[in-house]
Amino acid sequence: MATTSIWADVVANVACDGQAEVITLIPPGGDPHAFQPSLQDRGRMESAVMIVANGLDLEEGLGDTLEAVEEAGTPVFHMADHIETIGFAPGMELEHHDEEEEEGEEHHEEDEAEQEEGEEHHEEEEDNEDEGEDHGDEDEDEGEDHGDEGDEDEDHGDEEEGHGHSGEDPHVWFDPIKVADALLPLSEALAAQAGLDARSLSACVTEYRGELVALDDEIDRILAPLDHEERLMLTNHDALGYFANRYDFQLVGTVIPGGSSVGEANPAELQELVGLIEQTGVPAIFAESSHSSDDAEALAREAGVEVVVLDTGSLGPSGSGSDTYLSFLRSNARRIADALG
Repeated sequence: MATTSIWADVVANVACDGQAEVITLIPPGGDPHAFQPSLQDRGRMESAVMIVANGLDLEEGLGDTLEAVEEAGTPVFHMADHIETIGFAPGMELEHHDEEEEEGEEHHEEDEAEQEEGEEHHEEEEDNEDEGEDHGDEDEDEGEDHGDEGDEDEDHGDEEEGHGHSGEDPHVWFDPIKVADALLPLSEALAAQAGLDARSLSACVTEYRGELVALDDEIDRILAPLDHEERLMLTNHDALGYFANRYDFQLVGTVIPGGSSVGEANPAELQELVGLIEQTGVPAIFAESSHSSDDAEALAREAGVEVVVLDTGSLGPSGSGSDTYLSFLRSNARRIADALG
């Protein structure tokens, strides 16, 4: 079993020629961030010989169930554990050069006045050094009393790291070369955990890796007409970081803040995105077939740009032209090239 249709197709190609029956947990078109398993799903997971998941909390609603099933004896292979991950890229910020320059000039004279005042106080500070040493022990005691408050600050920092644009990006499948590099450990797990023939798997890996490398070259050719300044993307949520990193794009912003599609758009931030669109000239907003595009549509109307729907967390339905991992990446690349070119 694979959690998403994307990984199910990859697994089927590594276990090629029907070596294994591969089924998908999250239905095609489903959002892996939002999927919640049923009791029937739990039973299917427990009966699987092996589960292939993405990891890095992509399957937010599946985390507890995956842990429980693994503890009960079903092996779980996390693809992201075998891929060199990247962090979430920061978006662009509006430029306010004129305001900043005026503010800087206003503060220039204040800075000079503060510098002169600091020089006048310098001798007073030297006279007070001895007195400060007498109070050293008191300061140390007070510092110890505030230690717990410092620990609380660290706790809040850890909480903030788990949200928004911090941490590792789980959308690893948008780089076909990184996926190609993970095929060997996947095949080794299929041999060890699912009992498949290692020699047959090796032949499948060699063939499929060649297809992924060829696809990477094809995507380069599809995107070649785009100049560097045209390679700017505004997306529904932060799902295309690996694609941008691989093919030299810059992500200028997201409709939904952060790397999860289950968040909510902020009206104030949407208004800032209107300014970014006007500033950068981005001609399109990339929405997602597995998620509502209402906010993206509203933003597009306000900014006067179009909405282009991509497949992100799931393959397309059979016959859609994006129903395999290879065609999924190829189709998305063509839509991006057409929208920005």
